[in-house]
Amino acid sequence: MACYRNAEKNDYCEFIDLSNYVFGVDFEKVLPKTFNKNFDFEKITKVAEDKNGKLVAAVCVLPQQLTVGNFCLKANFLGGVAVHPRYRGENHMITLINMWLDEIKGSCDISVLGGLRQRYEYFGYTPGGVQLEYLINIHNIKHALKDTESADISIKPLAEADGGFEFAAKFNNNKNVNVHRDVENTDKIMVCYRQHPFGVFENGNIIGYFTTSLNREEISEFVLCSNKDTKRVLKAYFEFFKIEKITVTVPEYETELNRELSDFAEEYKIAFNCNYNIFNFANVIRAYLELKNKSGRLSCGRFSAVMGGQPVTVTVDVNGVLVENKADEDAFVMDKMEAQRLLLTNAGRYMDIDVPNDWFPLPLFWYRVDQF
Repeated sequence: MACYRNAEKNDYCEFIDLSNYVFGVDFEKVLPKTFNKNFDFEKITKVAEDKNGKLVAAVCVLPQQLTVGNFCLKANFLGGVAVHPRYRGENHMITLINMWLDEIKGSCDISVLGGLRQRYEYFGYTPGGVQLEYLINIHNIKHALKDTESADISIKPLAEADGGFEFAAKFNNNKNVNVHRDVENTDKIMVCYRQHPFGVFENGNIIGYFTTSLNREEISEFVLCSNKDTKRVLKAYFEFFKIEKITVTVPEYETELNRELSDFAEEYKIAFNCNYNIFNFANVIRAYLELKNKSGRLSCGRFSAVMGGQPVTVTVDVNGVLVENKADEDAFVMDKMEAQRLLLTNAGRYMDIDVPNDWFPLPLFWYRVDQF
């Protein structure tokens, strides 16, 4: 009979061994922001142990502070879902995830994770959000940016820049939309999932940063003080790393950056970002629909529904967005998964629901290094 409990401090080494074995990676190197001996991992981890006291499964939840415009949302990123191969099929993952969900759903607005769609739909998660992925190749640089000056732009590892990580943390935390990053932990955050952070400099002064893959062909986070410098910086990027192509992933709500990239990129695609489990529909809609309205004026309209048992009425007019915790008598009644498909995906275009097409999907997005 398995025992399910909160992790304890002395479980750390056994937990790391289990995770390394299950995932085939060095967990402490892949996720140093959460897995190091100085971090209170026991506060974010639940485990299953067999009758002999051996850890056979674990699930972690990382609390996060999410800012969306004028709104602060409480989020939890679920990860580190590990079950020893010899103990699979015994419902350890199901039990541990449900334990976490029972604990967090009353105290946070949304839970996030990455993983297989059908596996996590059982727990109330829906793939959604919006990210744009731009493909830029050397021909775009040579022709579209042939007159772009980049000689005064330089690039070097953020760790080699005096105060580089502090700059990146403060810049992130001041953005209109952000997952808060502790300044003292930013050097560990920005190398998660084997990302490589670099600073961007103009005449020796830092003007931005980005994170790349090891082969430099993927930029997962691209942040500049002024998006008008995008073309100059990317031309310098190609010259510095001597590469032929890159993919740049950008949130939909970064309208100025999207405008710059779409002006010369070879192609782009729109994709899901993560899997989301909404606990407070009104709060999430209020924050992200207002963000979307400010990014590009939404169509006026009114929509009333009961979403997973929660009454919500949304009005968009010339005065902005109003979200109320109430529903009309004839409001649409939707179960949780139907509501999330409407809010998080393009499925609303094909559902028999009278709501303006440009309202949804909501532009949720998590940068790779903020994921878990």
